[in-house]
Amino acid sequence: MAPNRFSNADHYIDLVKHLPAAPTVAIELLGLFDDPDRDVDRIIELIALDPSLTLEVLKRCSKAAAGANLDTGDMFEIVTRLGFYEVYCVVAAVVGARAMAMGKSQTCLDTAELWRHSVITAVVAAALAKHLKETEAVAFTAGLLHDIGKLVLVSVEYSRYADIISQTGTFGSVAAEAEDSAFGVSHADVGARLLSRWGLPEDIAAATLYHHDSPELAEPYGRLAAMVNLANCLAQQIAEPKTDLTELLEQSKSALILLQLKPEQVPVLIAQAQNDMQRVQSLFEMVN
Repeated sequence: MAPNRFSNADHYIDLVKHLPAAPTVAIELLGLFDDPDRDVDRIIELIALDPSLTLEVLKRCSKAAAGANLDTGDMFEIVTRLGFYEVYCVVAAVVGARAMAMGKSQTCLDTAELWRHSVITAVVAAALAKHLKETEAVAFTAGLLHDIGKLVLVSVEYSRYADIISQTGTFGSVAAEAEDSAFGVSHADVGARLLSRWGLPEDIAAATLYHHDSPELAEPYGRLAAMVNLANCLAQQIAEPKTDLTELLEQSKSALILLQLKPEQVPVLIAQAQNDMQRVQSLFEMVN
């Protein structure tokens, strides 16, 4: 990020009155995916550091485990039976839901719609990661948080952001260009800077920064950026299905090339993501 954009992003972040705290527990849990010696006790220990998070995990996992004869008051059994990745997704969802609070009072931004888009993008990114044998948790996190900069901008520039939404809509590169023109930064810049300040891994910040651009710009994190770029695009197809994907996929042509995916493979990946959405949808009912 250029120095002036870096400074502008910090400016808007510093103006947020109720900025959520850095998600330290989620960051620590994310790091455990690289640890082959991790154990359930360490996972439980980290979640227990945040009592409110513990309650949310228990609440969400009880929905996921409905009919599974699972003791939803026993965190050890939950992690063992549901799996670390499933529980991590709940933790990441709580982080995302807390971030949504920045924009909930600003009626020009439909936070429920933004949340749905973020969740779908996360699930699609994870499906892509699984197909490409990359780390699903990293892709899920990057997809879930890729639009977090919108919440910062709308919370401090309500009137001007309302004008942008009325002219361009909430999503897409045209909206990002309008943000850049109005504020000197886009939501991608602001989101990437916030995630860096929170201490999330560089690859997730880079994927956020370049999710509307050619993913090669994010190197050495181009593959993750490409997954988020493509997932962001496909989330639109899942939310509002179209019969012809050609025009939509043209927006992510560079991502497809970098990931060595063919357009004819995309419908299968969409179907996989839709199945995953059905499996985890009860975990994400956090924004009304």
